[in-house]
Amino acid sequence: MTDSSTRPPLVSVLVPTRNSARYLERCLRSIRDQTYLPIEIIVSDNESEDLTEAIARSYADVFLVGGSERSAQVNAAAKVARGEFIFRVDSDFELEPDVVRECVTLATSGYDAVIVHNSPDTSVGHLARIRKFEVDMYKFSYDHSAARFMPRHVFLELGGFREDLTAGEDYDLQNRIAKANFRVGFCTSEALHLDEPRRLLTLLKKYYLYGRDFPNYRSYNQAESRRQLAFFRRDYFRCWRSFIRHPFLGVEFLCYHILKYAAGAAGYWVAILSASWLGSLTRCKRLDEAARPHTGSKEGPPV
Repeated sequence: MTDSSTRPPLVSVLVPTRNSARYLERCLRSIRDQTYLPIEIIVSDNESEDLTEAIARSYADVFLVGGSERSAQVNAAAKVARGEFIFRVDSDFELEPDVVRECVTLATSGYDAVIVHNSPDTSVGHLARIRKFEVDMYKFSYDHSAARFMPRHVFLELGGFREDLTAGEDYDLQNRIAKANFRVGFCTSEALHLDEPRRLLTLLKKYYLYGRDFPNYRSYNQAESRRQLAFFRRDYFRCWRSFIRHPFLGVEFLCYHILKYAAGAAGYWVAILSASWLGSLTRCKRLDEAARPHTGSKEGPPV
């Protein structure tokens, strides 16, 4: 009989989904094919209308409807997870075989959370190669990486993801991990992002929407956002050799970077101006109501 103290800890992998059938099977299969055991897969869905549920039920240990946004979905999955460790994996990622094993090794050797590098799938097209040029500069960077693997008690102690954030919720959690002085390690194995945009316009629309949520993110992360949302990042200077080795790709990245920030800035200022306009409209309405003569019935003085 095996002593329970010698058994490897259970890892609960939390996968939020929303009409994710296109890549979900590759994602879940890569989790099942990990070199580490035991693993529990929990798929937390947001009322998908495609084959997501059918695919999920063929691989997952638990399938639940967990909320209207991915943060709420992950929080719901964490509450029912049985694992000592939890690992959030988005449904359009494919894990290298040793990811979970490396994470557990780090987490049982003194680290309180582990960052897994997310790398774009360059087979999608040239835009993905430009994005990989950028993203690879963030590997082993605390400024532009976020831990998604950690003990379940750490996640719950920090309150999980903020459910009112629709962008940057993982960076927000990472900032709280840092403030709590938890020790964070880096996994060398990677997760491959399958759903890379094929058209630049699609990507710019995405960053515009991210920009719309940046004021909300900054309200929680004033100091950190100055560094995390900066146009010039120290990781670019740290990886200056990449620009020397790939000069044409470096120039393409700079052009893409300018457009990306322009789209994000447009979304940011639309959100700021919209909030200001709504605030002014509300104040004007209140002043108008206060100045309007009262016409309701009122009992007169006794005669």
